[in-house]
Amino acid sequence: MNVAPTTSTSDQDSSAYPSSTRAWGLVVVLTIAYAISFIDRQIISLMVEPIKAYLDLSDTQISLLMGPAFAVFYTIMGIPLGRVADKFNRRNLIVVGMSLWCLMTAASGLARSFMQLFLARMGIGVGEAALSPAALSMISDSFPPEKRTSPIGFYNSAIYIGSGLALVLGGIVIHFVSTSPSVVVPFVGELVPWQTTFLIVGLPGLGIAAIIGFMREPTRKDVIKSEDGDVVELTMREALDYVWKKRSIYGPIFIGMAVVSGVNFMFQGWIPTLYQRVHGWDASSIGYAFGVILLIFGPLGIFLGGRLGDYFSNKGDSGGHAKAAFVGSLFMMPGMIITPILPDPKLALVGLALIPFGMAFITVNIVSSMLRVTPNQMRGLTYALLLMAITFTGMSLGPFLPALITDYVFGNEMMVGYSMLIVSLSTAFVSNIAFYKCIGAFRSAES
Repeated sequence: MNVAPTTSTSDQDSSAYPSSTRAWGLVVVLTIAYAISFIDRQIISLMVEPIKAYLDLSDTQISLLMGPAFAVFYTIMGIPLGRVADKFNRRNLIVVGMSLWCLMTAASGLARSFMQLFLARMGIGVGEAALSPAALSMISDSFPPEKRTSPIGFYNSAIYIGSGLALVLGGIVIHFVSTSPSVVVPFVGELVPWQTTFLIVGLPGLGIAAIIGFMREPTRKDVIKSEDGDVVELTMREALDYVWKKRSIYGPIFIGMAVVSGVNFMFQGWIPTLYQRVHGWDASSIGYAFGVILLIFGPLGIFLGGRLGDYFSNKGDSGGHAKAAFVGSLFMMPGMIITPILPDPKLALVGLALIPFGMAFITVNIVSSMLRVTPNQMRGLTYALLLMAITFTGMSLGPFLPALITDYVFGNEMMVGYSMLIVSLSTAFVSNIAFYKCIGAFRSAES
């Protein structure tokens, strides 16, 4: 089947889109939901040491909780839930998924063993897999193509806002619960501070899920139609065949995003532990410092990266957004290499800031470009495939590889910084080459 998106005149008319107020209202609420998802998945990174001590775990087991426990099931469920987003009500899918992951975050605080915490992390992954494919599809249908970069960038800023708040607010919550009397839950018993933290962080998101349930879903745009003007229903096989035929475009995107996300997740997962072990900082101090870095430099990278991509694009370069993503990958390299091994912890924070800043350049430009060249009936699935690449190789291997090197190569937990450096050096140039290839791929796609 020859798949090519065609649109009617009404699809191109801006009046077919929701009002600006309604469209941006949707973006804001979905961005809050996305930020909450990162808070709930990342909060564990601040509590590595107390969880290790309470459950008697190794670094490798902790890395399984931070990465594969979440990532494998996030990946597995992403494909079918992406197809659900392409075919059915996207708003309702988000409400169900968000309710599940918030409850599973709270349930993490009731865990008394490695397996119980593993199962709770798995539930978080399943619930969060429902969000982004549906959310980005809805956002794309709320704005004309030439106005999508800003709302997509705003939504993706939640990656840094959520991760930053997980560290900043997580540090506050940990400090509060650790200095407060023990909490006793009926039928469960006494909860230690890290368990109480999960309960406090997990439950508020249910209120946002309820708000989303009352929002209106936008009409689908940029749909594939037959010659008779009827909307074409694509099978899973046809959608996957389309992605495979366009592998010169999607291949570099998936490879580049997977590799660079692995590095990003590695730093988010292990920097708090590095600072506690090697530099002697407490969890609250590094939480505040790293959180502020994410809150400032992530959104700043989204804003400047989006503007740079628009600048190149407005000059007539259809690969302009990919060019801006390549610039972002160059920003990340110095931070990836120097941050883990600098003896001065404050100077290392300067290098650390380059990682979310460059990653933001990449995310806003690659995602908006990919959605622009992807037909509506496939956006949920295609973004789910991207998440699969990011999550399976990125979030699974990113936290796991340095732990493996620390435990089985160095045999010394104080060498975690050098383990991170080895992973950084082995991946940096792969991502740069992939994003450079994206420039030509997008130029050929829109020529």
